[in-house]
Amino acid sequence: MRVDLHYGTGVVGLRVPDRNVQEVIRPWQGEQTGDATASLRETMDGQAGAFRDVIAGKRVCVLVDDGTRDEPLGYVLPHLCDVLRPAASVQFLICTGTHTAETPKNEQIRREIEEASRDAGLTVVRIHTHDCQADTFIDVGRTSRGTQVLVNAFAEETDAFLVVADVKVHYFAGYSNPVKNFVPGISAFRTVEQNHSLALLDESTHGAHPWHPNRERRNNPLAADMVEGMDRIAKGRPIYALVMLSAGARLIWARFGPVQDVSAESFAVTDERNIQAVAPASHLVVSPGGRSNDEDLYIAQRALELNRAAVTDGGEILFLAACPNGIGEPQTVANFYDRLTAPIDEVIESIRQDYVLYSHKPYKFAVLIRRLRRIWMHTQIADPLVEAAHLHPTHDPQAVVDGWLAEQPDAKIIFIDGANKVALRAT
Repeated sequence: MRVDLHYGTGVVGLRVPDRNVQEVIRPWQGEQTGDATASLRETMDGQAGAFRDVIAGKRVCVLVDDGTRDEPLGYVLPHLCDVLRPAASVQFLICTGTHTAETPKNEQIRREIEEASRDAGLTVVRIHTHDCQADTFIDVGRTSRGTQVLVNAFAEETDAFLVVADVKVHYFAGYSNPVKNFVPGISAFRTVEQNHSLALLDESTHGAHPWHPNRERRNNPLAADMVEGMDRIAKGRPIYALVMLSAGARLIWARFGPVQDVSAESFAVTDERNIQAVAPASHLVVSPGGRSNDEDLYIAQRALELNRAAVTDGGEILFLAACPNGIGEPQTVANFYDRLTAPIDEVIESIRQDYVLYSHKPYKFAVLIRRLRRIWMHTQIADPLVEAAHLHPTHDPQAVVDGWLAEQPDAKIIFIDGANKVALRAT
């Protein structure tokens, strides 16, 4: 059979005998039924009355994801702006966390917000892109785990929050969800660094969150710290959220309402649709899902972390990640890529002793590399850079698969496309 997997703006096609294909796994694409516009309007109208009453004559701060996310924000914004009309004023904060603030994609989001606000007749609209280094921050206290919560001063100038978040599994925060729009979304660098140090704990993993409907899935120290941070930022002010699951530019599921209620529901749907138990295989082929999920190595790596349980110890992975923007944003290189180029054991021990922001990435990468025989990488990143990170470059992914089967004719291979939105667990 031929298995097509996304790579950059195209696909990589691999031919494999049927007997060697254990599974081909892709994210949930939703049911192609009904009118999407009517469905979203109905979803928002379910809680719109209560929300309009809450914000009538008040200042509202809307938190939206930045351009590193692959979601249909332009489609959602007109419906969002419609329910904001009773507000006295509206400000939008583009939640970058520690990402670069000024990017072409973030500028596009600004234009989309301006257009949707104008069409909805909103007045007194202000748009700001969060900058974790240059903005003014307010200290709102510490969490029980000691994280100093420094929040963008713009968040103080509001009476209520509305968060727009595309929900998916996240390899250490449990899920990408509305809480992350506060911490790290509009927090200072120091806050994010202290919170993300908890990513080294085994309990900080995908599919676990304090708001999870299943009590047994609520233990995630990092996510719990984020929730505490959000509560300190909110200071009792109401938080509503539009949560959604998307497939590229297409909205496939959404809910609107109080933040904890709709987040918990989104976790249950994500679990049902995109978390799967599998028998681990000796060989794994992983694609993050193409642009914008393989923009650079820093972004693409999450696909490996979410699905590492699907490969046996001593096994091999073929990683298909175009990474046209290379390793990652300049501020991530020193404590992500550069630290990964040290000897593997040194990477792990040094980060355990001295965590700094971004170093959870090389730590988790090194742990995975150490337990496998080899990780092959098909990418636009130059071979010497790939090799320095203990990975094995290949310009012919088909040859890698053929080599696996020549060495082990009965090998079973799991293929994962869109792996940044899927998480696999070992049976």
